[in-house]
Amino acid sequence: MTHHYKFENLPQYFINYSEFAKQNPGSQATTPPNLGLIDQEYSKSDNQELDKTSKRPWERFANHINQLNIQSPENVSYKVLYLTRHGFGVHNHYHKTVGSDAWNNYWSHLDGNGTVSWVDAKLAETGIQQARELSDFWGNAVNTDKVPLPDTFYTSPLARCLETSKLVFTRLAEDAGKQFRPVVKELLRERLADHTCDKRSTRTWITDHYPLYIIEPGFSEDDVLWKPDRYESIEEHVARKQRVLEDIFSTDPGHFISLTVHSYAISAILRTCGAEEFRVREGSTIALLVRGERLDTR
Repeated sequence: MTHHYKFENLPQYFINYSEFAKQNPGSQATTPPNLGLIDQEYSKSDNQELDKTSKRPWERFANHINQLNIQSPENVSYKVLYLTRHGFGVHNHYHKTVGSDAWNNYWSHLDGNGTVSWVDAKLAETGIQQARELSDFWGNAVNTDKVPLPDTFYTSPLARCLETSKLVFTRLAEDAGKQFRPVVKELLRERLADHTCDKRSTRTWITDHYPLYIIEPGFSEDDVLWKPDRYESIEEHVARKQRVLEDIFSTDPGHFISLTVHSYAISAILRTCGAEEFRVREGSTIALLVRGERLDTR
């Protein structure tokens, strides 16, 4: 059963991503050191079970999250969202090559340029390399900085996210003795535009290419959301992200959740949680602490 939630970003635990983004090329946030966590002390009760010699920032923070969830009312829960933007795609490459005007007014409405197809755009070589580098970052973050491994992995159904998830997180899960089996969720996909890069492949294509991925119930064979003559409004997109977060908070008991998504999808999640918006570079991960309060049953 899905419940209605009010979501709130708690910014005091992480760096100011908006200011951090302004320091980077294109004003886009890259993966910050220590995943942006601010090293700080929490209440004594949060840390009484931790050995004093092993109080790394993420260990203390993880214990703090556990205590928040233990002490909170039944209708309140806290989750850390690891938001990963997919790697640089072939559509991103061609957009950069021809410029925004030509891309938005002409090329984005076509299937490709005769040589490269960007329907459900795949990763470019640059994007593949970004994902591999992010995988190395995550390996060090988990093993050295003690960043908690995600309890659950979710991904947009678009090909660039499916592949980014695989390249970034498969080794991480396997090193922990787990099989990498992310959940494919339709509503995590990018803001629906009339660009062919945002039209997804069939369910059969996804299961053929990613047989270990878990496709959520009710996932259609063909893409029923994308239309060649319709552009989703910001409000509609934010409402879609509200629904998918409500689904996750209602059904997933995990405290650390990985979402592999898109640029505007991250913006919509930020808006859903009342956070200041900023852009994230391809192949990067940022972390948020979100408080979810269940209000009523739909």
